[in-house]
Amino acid sequence: MAATNAFSANLELQHIYLEAYSERYHSLSQYFEAYYCYRHNLVTRQGKPDWQQIFCFAKPSKKARACQSRKETVREMVLPLPVLTGKLKALVRDDELSVEAIGSLLDEHLEYVILSRCEWQKLIRLGLEHQVPRSFFQPNNPAYQDAMSRFNLAEIEF
Repeated sequence: MAATNAFSANLELQHIYLEAYSERYHSLSQYFEAYYCYRHNLVTRQGKPDWQQIFCFAKPSKKARACQSRKETVREMVLPLPVLTGKLKALVRDDELSVEAIGSLLDEHLEYVILSRCEWQKLIRLGLEHQVPRSFFQPNNPAYQDAMSRFNLAEIEF
């Protein structure tokens, strides 16, 4: 990661820290996405985060790979925003919130995939657009903490 992108990624982490510390979770998605772009060098020539590049960088589903146009695909966070925000809230609750802890959390859990529009609609129909299956939270379940569990349940293959 270039020095400029590392600086910008750290700046986004500081934004996230301030928002979480103030318990203002509603605007986190823009900071998460910007951090992801800087972290993976997905930037414009002017050094701004370029979310469009996520479509070329992220792992596509098998059906998304077969799509002819980018307009037939959707970028989706592997862990839905409310789940990732919940993990951030746990850091606040446990008094473990720091820029470093946020960086570790995002490096471990912030990932995007590319889905076909029909796969995305299937997630919506199953009620998994903004949540993971209950099994994700059940320690004795094989899908416990499996970030791909909602895609597996929707039979979306990568």
